[in-house]
Amino acid sequence: MRKIEIQLFILICLLVPVALFSQDDEAIIAGKDIATVSTDNGAVRGYIHKGIFTYKGIPYAKAERFMSPEKPPSWTGIRSSMTYGPVCPMDPTTSVNDQTEFVFHHNWGYTNENCQTLNIWTPGINDHKKRPVMVWLHGGGFSTGSSVELPSYDGESLSRKGDIVLVSVNHRLNVLGFLDLSAYGEKYKSSANAGLIDLVAALQWIRQNIEQFGGDPGNVTIFGQSGGGAKVASLMNAPSAKGLFHKAIVESGSYLTGFIEPAISRRIAGALLEELQLQPAQVDSLQKIPYERLNAASKKAITKITAALRAEGKQVPGFGLSWGPVLDGDFLP
Repeated sequence: MRKIEIQLFILICLLVPVALFSQDDEAIIAGKDIATVSTDNGAVRGYIHKGIFTYKGIPYAKAERFMSPEKPPSWTGIRSSMTYGPVCPMDPTTSVNDQTEFVFHHNWGYTNENCQTLNIWTPGINDHKKRPVMVWLHGGGFSTGSSVELPSYDGESLSRKGDIVLVSVNHRLNVLGFLDLSAYGEKYKSSANAGLIDLVAALQWIRQNIEQFGGDPGNVTIFGQSGGGAKVASLMNAPSAKGLFHKAIVESGSYLTGFIEPAISRRIAGALLEELQLQPAQVDSLQKIPYERLNAASKKAITKITAALRAEGKQVPGFGLSWGPVLDGDFLP
């Protein structure tokens, strides 16, 4: 019996270093002065996993509801940036397909209207190596989705395999990102494409800061799947995005064959005001209405205008109108 115990002890001693090595290989390295990078707004601290520096939830802009994005406030000290930031509010998930959710490990994240944040994965920081930069734009049309909803959106593996800096972005969607209030005053002139203007703000942040994260601001590729691909196609048509990216990959977003005409987007806004029993002079009230009420009214407005257009014999997409880029003559000329 004693001989068996000695053999087990020797076996454990032989295996322990292997176990420790395996644990160390998976370990997250984080702490004071680790993975710290300076940005225009202040320093951020991330963590290191398997040699990849990771930063999450970095604010690239701020914006009031329906307004164009502005630079976020600066901060003093070092901002901890190790967990994902908020995603744009959207329809709540009331049910799931259990088997599908199991396979995809799906998770929307948590919502807040202050959702202009980005995430970065990079093999090196502050090393003056100008790695290619890839910016991932998530799917979900222009109404739903987030940069965090699937494990496959984690940029670590692609960053390591390609020796690239991978960035993913959250931005405004649905009624918050594409409600055309331009008929109600100069201050709302950009509301119809606010969600896309967020993406331009993110690309501007990347141009100004990505070099500290080991990236080349002169070699930026935007890419996205489904709705993300449609966002890529939209940005290719936006003069304000010119020079902020240099390559583009559209992954199954080619369903976008045109932009919404202002005559239609403004009718949707008018129908929304009617649903909420607001007069045009009360348009500023939309900035304070709870999102749930605003979102419900916006869906009724879209249904109403879809039916009206069909009754007028005008062409409407098979599934009806939905949120998307507006041919406003400014952001999209």
